[in-house]
Amino acid sequence: IIITGFLFQYEYFNAVLINERDEDGNFLELGKEFILEPNDHFNNLPVNVTLSDVQVPTNMYNKDPAIVNGVYWSESLNKVFVDNFGHDPSLIWQYFGSAKGFFRQYPGIKWEPDENGVIAFDCRNRKWYIQAATSPKDVVILVDVSGSMKGLRLTIAKQTVSSILDTLGDDDFFNIIAYNEELHYVEPCLNGTLVQADRANKE
Repeated sequence: IIITGFLFQYEYFNAVLINERDEDGNFLELGKEFILEPNDHFNNLPVNVTLSDVQVPTNMYNKDPAIVNGVYWSESLNKVFVDNFGHDPSLIWQYFGSAKGFFRQYPGIKWEPDENGVIAFDCRNRKWYIQAATSPKDVVILVDVSGSMKGLRLTIAKQTVSSILDTLGDDDFFNIIAYNEELHYVEPCLNGTLVQADRANKE
């Protein structure tokens, strides 16, 4: 982070690394001591109701300057989270999802990786993030199914269509048209129209 021309180190509470120590008993970088206590309001999970912490997807570098800068300026949300909870104790989880990929969650909680040491969660792939980050849209997907698209090319095309559909939510409308010498709708009963991108239609 650059402030008034000086470079300084900024450490945050990484939800995976908090309270973790190395072989010498020292806290890991980004893993400082973080008090966690069971709380009835949060299903008796060990949480910290005075601080949020930050989860970074496994496939992203947790000290990337863009991540660190975003975490730094979003730290002011701690006070907002605590004040919100004080004014409305019925609130449960509060969070902020960044376009850079980090996820700030209140109350702070320890995240555990799976058996492969991976945390696949990425807030940018969640329905709530996609709906908040994008306006409703109408999408027509054209897929080349001519002879040149056999084998691996067609497999990649299908996977690409599937990935596009995963980004669409209930507020979006779409249809898929395949073409070679002629055009035809992939689903004949949906000819000539756009349909809501709900789960049933996407399947």
